[in-house]
Amino acid sequence: MQDLSHPNFDIYRNWIRKARNNGWSWEEISTVKKTDPSDIQEFLRNLASYDFKDPISTDQWEILVSSVKKHEETIENIQKRSMSAMVTDTSQNNGSEIPMDSRSSWQLYKEELRNKGFKDIAIDEIERSSASILKRLNINTVDSGPVKGMVVGNVQSGKTSNMAGLMAMAADHGWNVFVVLSGLIENLRIQTQKRLINDLNHQGNIGWQAIDDINAYSFRTQNLHLEEGKRAYLYVCLKNKKRLEDLIFWMQRDPHKYKQMKVLVIDDEADQGSINTADVHSEERKTLNRLIVNLVEGKDKEDRINYSKPKAMNYISYTATPYANFLNEYSTESLYPRNFIKTLSTVNEYFGPKEIFGVEGMAEYQGMDIIRDIDDEDYLAIKLLQERKTKTLPSSLLKSICWFLCSAASMKLNGYKKPISMMIHTSQKQQHHTAVAEAVKNWLTQTSREEILSVCEKVWKRETSDFTVEDFTNSYPEYAGDFSKMYLYPEFKMIEASIVTLINDVTHIPLGDNGQLNYHENIHLCVDNCSNNGINEDGMFMRLAYPDDQKNQKLDHATAFIIVGGATLSRGLTIEGLVSTYFLRSTIQADSLMQMGRWFGYRSKYELYPRLWMTDDTREKFEFLSTLEYELRETLKQYSDGNADPSLFGPRVKNTPSVSWMRVTAKNRQQSAVNIEFDYTGTSPQTIFFPNNPEILKSNLEITKEFLSSLNEPFKSEISKSSYVFRGVPFSKIAEYLNEFYFHEKTRTFSKGELNSFTEWISKMTEDGKLSNWNIVIAGKGNTDRLNERNSWEFTEGGTRVGKVTRNRKNRGSDTETINIGVLRAPSDLYADVLNQALTDDLRKEINNNNTNWVKVRQDTGLGDVPLLIIYCIDKDSEFISEKNTNDRSDLDSQEDIIGLSISVPGVDTNKGVQYGGLQIKIPAENLEGKGGYEEE
Repeated sequence: MQDLSHPNFDIYRNWIRKARNNGWSWEEISTVKKTDPSDIQEFLRNLASYDFKDPISTDQWEILVSSVKKHEETIENIQKRSMSAMVTDTSQNNGSEIPMDSRSSWQLYKEELRNKGFKDIAIDEIERSSASILKRLNINTVDSGPVKGMVVGNVQSGKTSNMAGLMAMAADHGWNVFVVLSGLIENLRIQTQKRLINDLNHQGNIGWQAIDDINAYSFRTQNLHLEEGKRAYLYVCLKNKKRLEDLIFWMQRDPHKYKQMKVLVIDDEADQGSINTADVHSEERKTLNRLIVNLVEGKDKEDRINYSKPKAMNYISYTATPYANFLNEYSTESLYPRNFIKTLSTVNEYFGPKEIFGVEGMAEYQGMDIIRDIDDEDYLAIKLLQERKTKTLPSSLLKSICWFLCSAASMKLNGYKKPISMMIHTSQKQQHHTAVAEAVKNWLTQTSREEILSVCEKVWKRETSDFTVEDFTNSYPEYAGDFSKMYLYPEFKMIEASIVTLINDVTHIPLGDNGQLNYHENIHLCVDNCSNNGINEDGMFMRLAYPDDQKNQKLDHATAFIIVGGATLSRGLTIEGLVSTYFLRSTIQADSLMQMGRWFGYRSKYELYPRLWMTDDTREKFEFLSTLEYELRETLKQYSDGNADPSLFGPRVKNTPSVSWMRVTAKNRQQSAVNIEFDYTGTSPQTIFFPNNPEILKSNLEITKEFLSSLNEPFKSEISKSSYVFRGVPFSKIAEYLNEFYFHEKTRTFSKGELNSFTEWISKMTEDGKLSNWNIVIAGKGNTDRLNERNSWEFTEGGTRVGKVTRNRKNRGSDTETINIGVLRAPSDLYADVLNQALTDDLRKEINNNNTNWVKVRQDTGLGDVPLLIIYCIDKDSEFISEKNTNDRSDLDSQEDIIGLSISVPGVDTNKGVQYGGLQIKIPAENLEGKGGYEEE
């Protein structure tokens, strides 16, 4: 049977997609609007003749239509889950189509992706995102000025594949000069250039030429072949003063050739080096930013205007942490993405922040139990180790090393052939890297095999029981990887021999007689920093360098690497097969911390193996950052749905005062940011952190009962038999209650820093008539007619009872004084105050399906301006009961019953996005005049 996924059948798939874009239903596509099967076959013959192919049968056509339909549904789910968005200005798209010629750069690159093992779903998503970006570019910017856009990716998510896809399509449509600005580190630049040219340079319509040395005679501008549309030149340029000056000079040296250039500049890691950290209100610019601006604006390296212009200049910044790019400056010549902002989706095989660390208050994103604690004692021990005041490895570091040894041995046993890595990232200082690396080597080489195996066995047994396949599927239920190929945990005795082989020798990477790196089956210890760029006196290469298939270094065994380092491990460098991470870094900047996440990415086959060791403080920061990123993407999705123009509406970035230790980016990287007035439209916060303090918990119970007893009689919910409803409660009473209530210091919105802003905002909206009086739901468990004193809570003086709810606690960190339940609110509780008479069959179905668009459902049931307070009494003796074996949850074990609160504020303005307090760039008044938008008062 023919493989219908082969590129030979793309002509049919692409016709189906075009028909869908033109509004055809799946039934119309299946029959191609014909009633006679012979007419369908004739259509297929005609379609095949365009590509000189033999036609497929009608049965094969049905299979293809079904597969494309399934792809579309899967992609829609991916984009919904990743909140894919395209925020654009008012200019029309350029009408470009996806290249269909089998010899086009794009089709050849698609084949390259297939050869690399990319799944069709992933390739389709790259195709869709690349095409949507290409449509926003301009092939002639002589009169309009340069196009400036941004692509927001994900850390370690295959961003380079998306860049290459866009370049391939652009080359097919006539772009001929491609410049990739690649970081600050030379070996990362080399890595990027090699990968891109290997991916793009195939025998086809376009000849790709990598420019290794822009000053070389063979690459002089006058020698370039730009006019016939058959060449594409790629230069990966370090963000370095000399390199950028040389690039500008090279491009502008020959005015005739300069006018023929159709340029696409891709600024990789655009939040690094490209931001103007000088005073943005002056004419001064930092050197790198000034030179990049000059490159894009057509000025020379001395800031002089060059009156010769390239045919096209398009600048796209790529980053996973765009906070500084959104907040730093907005001017005519700035790099602010005034034309478009695109967010990339990830397939459901990506391990990102929300999968690993969770999103606060979201049941579907509770994180994975793969994070291990570095306690205060070990933290101090690492500091002493770095200062060479001790040679003893702390317990947590020993466990992380042993987990690496066991994982590498297990993956080898399962047949894994690619590199397997451990990352140790504790400091930026090079002398610290050396000290830690020496201590690790000493322990591995001077400790007896018996002792190492003993520690490994204990670690293996503990870790394999603490995070099982069931735990994985419970924490990532949407995972779309192939479970049949997932490496399971073997018995320890089966991996002992391989562990012994690994520790038989611990060296840097040896240099062979032929001058090539000579890999072995033991551990390669790499110290990756700028002081180790050459071969040491023992003939060893000290930095990280994986076997290169292009240099015939493909091995028949997996190579094992322990990598100690700083800056290169923080950004850009891909660490392959990462299973063990020991991370000890302190920073208050969100963008810097998130970029350090080398453990994010794709972990096909070894999904069960990654582990992270970090302090409670660092874990807490990453948990906050995961929520921050989720909220930013949610905001951009709202902007996209509302057709907001990025030149008029600066994306809002959450920067809550309740997390005083965190800044979204450095102060000199957010100079044009203005604190926007707190706006809680469409927000739905809930309490998930509680102090395990009996006095505080009792006080909250008494305050709540007193408050509810002061209200009118409650009604039984018409939707939920377990709940009661108070209607029409003035906010003044609720505000008094909230001000008396004790909230845990980790609780956002209700913290001391925000509660006053929240109550002031609600009061103002109520006075302005935008919000009505409140409804209060007392959410319960079980039928209210079958309650007893033990399982219920008497919440009014009149004796009204509701069933206590049960919640369990997350086993996270060493803070035993705090109970973290992860999620408080059940989705159905958002509708407990809805009246039966307001429900249509469709709305009832949405409620029963726990529809997440609670704002719209409440609007459609007549509660569009009614805020909701949901109160829960959580049983202190709640037990953790689950059919799935998991170790990251346990009994609540509270000293008293707990009062939990959830608030839902109605209304979302889709023209402006979800509104909340935070930071936003100030758009100049001249851009807003007559157009609406935001401007500082």
